[in-house]
Amino acid sequence: MKTPTGVPVLDEMLKGGLSSGTSTLLWCAPFVDGTIFLYQLCHSWLSKGMNVVYLVNNKRPEVVYEDAERYGWNLRKYGEENRFILVDAYTGLMGIESDQKYAVSDPSDINDVSGVLVMALKEVGGQGTLVAIDSLSNMLDSWSIETLECMKEWNRWAILKDLFIVYLFNEWDYDEEIKKGISDLCDNVVALQVIERNIITGDVFTVRKVDGEPVEARPIPFKYLRPGGLKVYIPKILITGPYNAGKTTVVHALSSRAVSVERRGTTVALDFGHLDYKGFTAELFGTIGQQRFDPILEQLGGESLGVILVVDSTKPETFPRAFEMLRKARVYGLPLVVFANKQDLPGALSPEEVRERMHLPPDVPVIGTVATEKRNIYEGLETLLKLIFKVG
Repeated sequence: MKTPTGVPVLDEMLKGGLSSGTSTLLWCAPFVDGTIFLYQLCHSWLSKGMNVVYLVNNKRPEVVYEDAERYGWNLRKYGEENRFILVDAYTGLMGIESDQKYAVSDPSDINDVSGVLVMALKEVGGQGTLVAIDSLSNMLDSWSIETLECMKEWNRWAILKDLFIVYLFNEWDYDEEIKKGISDLCDNVVALQVIERNIITGDVFTVRKVDGEPVEARPIPFKYLRPGGLKVYIPKILITGPYNAGKTTVVHALSSRAVSVERRGTTVALDFGHLDYKGFTAELFGTIGQQRFDPILEQLGGESLGVILVVDSTKPETFPRAFEMLRKARVYGLPLVVFANKQDLPGALSPEEVRERMHLPPDVPVIGTVATEKRNIYEGLETLLKLIFKVG
């Protein structure tokens, strides 16, 4: 039985989520912050009614609460309910007394740190508890190879008590043997990295190991939102199609906020929309249908990760124009879903008839939609997301 992380694509990559009794390494590239995602996992577990034991060795416990609150997660409330348990391995370094029940008196002693954590696991860590280690990097800086022996002991506790243990690791200039060692000790490895494409830089996550087996998964772009935390992020979905097919209506139907420039009921500039949906966030760009604006189609198609082609099901004579717009936007080969729109009007062709008239290959989904009623709009969106991330 697996517990979802709350990030849909990541759960697919992890074959349903995390299994109890296993260890997971959050492997963060330099300057990529994994702490926020660790807080997000904690909140996800707590909201399911399970406990969290959080070892912190790089900041005051109060900072954990403050940082989490910035993203909409009230961990303090769960702390007052004795369900979010902080193991304070930091305050003692400043020579002052901690107000936490589980406080390490000598954080410079690895045995003292491990001993207090194990005490918390014995007393608080019931079945299904998430154990968060923030951070493994600080331990390696202080104790190097001795840290691996602690990991082995904590992993044994995870198996013994059916716990989930997650280590936060920032990849700096560590010995390759050390990095291999911590990776080998973990059942799952989720990597948070930075990619650069042309002049665009963005954060991505991927999975390198699932249930003890190495995997090769594609990188998934993400960004942190306030509130909300880590969201799968698609920088551009292009929504295109002939004049008056319903592109603007589709953009507004899918968007949590959208902007259009219209004159006499038709778009005379671009449609911009922002989408928040089931753990995904995306920017939507709707093109103008009139031919006089075709010179900018190529620029609009650049950096798109997926395309929604909107056609008027009652006007098959505009289908050639739809293909022309795809060609000019240079988006052939990208994940594509066709919205056969205006299915509520007399004479509308069925999605099957639209496919036949447009000579579409069988792997291009055609969704019958009524954008004015939001009918099948989100079904079409989910189909496109599955194509983009190759899940489901």
